[in-house]
Amino acid sequence: MKVLVTSPSNPEEAYAPLINAGHEVVYGRPISDGRGEPYTEGELLELCHDIDGVLSVPATLTRRVMEQSPNLKVLVNSMIGYEQIDVQAATELGIMVCNSPTPENFVSVAESSIALMTMLAKRLKRKEARIRGGEWSQGSDRGFLLWRKTIGLVGLGRTGSEVAKRLAGWDVRVVCSDPYASLDHATSLGVELVDLSTLLKESDFVSIHVVITPETFNMIGEDQLRMMKPTAYLVNTARGEAIEEEAMQRAIKENWIAGAALDVFHQEPLPADSPMRSLDPERVFLTPHNIAHTDASLVANRAMAVETLVTALSGDVPGPVVNPDVLSQWRAR
Repeated sequence: MKVLVTSPSNPEEAYAPLINAGHEVVYGRPISDGRGEPYTEGELLELCHDIDGVLSVPATLTRRVMEQSPNLKVLVNSMIGYEQIDVQAATELGIMVCNSPTPENFVSVAESSIALMTMLAKRLKRKEARIRGGEWSQGSDRGFLLWRKTIGLVGLGRTGSEVAKRLAGWDVRVVCSDPYASLDHATSLGVELVDLSTLLKESDFVSIHVVITPETFNMIGEDQLRMMKPTAYLVNTARGEAIEEEAMQRAIKENWIAGAALDVFHQEPLPADSPMRSLDPERVFLTPHNIAHTDASLVANRAMAVETLVTALSGDVPGPVVNPDVLSQWRAR
């Protein structure tokens, strides 16, 4: 069978298991180029027309691309997220969609979320900028303790749960809003389940850990931001679409909240003229959707994705299937 690796980020030997299994591998643009210049739908139509499986990172797989790729059987993303794939269309067309939820990935995101909270609490960005500018200490640069503060987690899935585990010894109160989290699971992590309004009103840090669905798209907008304390901070290492960006900009400029740390945005790469780039640099910390990237997660995610693709193309069902409703139709193909 023929496999397309849309954005290879490793030496070609990393994909040897696919070749050893007898598949022909076609390589797209390197990931460094692919992120700067996303594939157009036309390019993907041309690339996928005779492809059986796609290992995709940034490429957007639309219904039209899938409909005009009659051999396509499986799409695998080598990350946890899969928003760039039209999963409903894939399911209707009998195409399996898989992701790569490795511990190296979601643990790293959890570590990064706590690192951002700590950085904001200690005002590290401001202090570092002052000393590089030739200054020394200033009284206005005092940070604050996380001790006995309230941390609000929006989402208690893999990443949110790992954040809660890591905060267990910090002597903080951890609350969570997640309609799908069980009371037993939350209790085992020392987390209080509350509604979103309560979380926003009581938290000193609000940390987002959701996937994007119709319910979570722009779930943090003006009404929600105005509920937060003026001393509270917002951290988002999940998906940019969870926050309404115009409201976020107003929240900073008009001091509804104290600040934010954002690793994700509605449009990525973030345009050079985006208003997000001009937000007060002493209150807002921006990173280019890579704060959790590590060599370990890159290797683990790639290995899981390749193994998943080999398994699926052999006719077996791999572990990380995003759309299990497709299985009967997929087997029939």
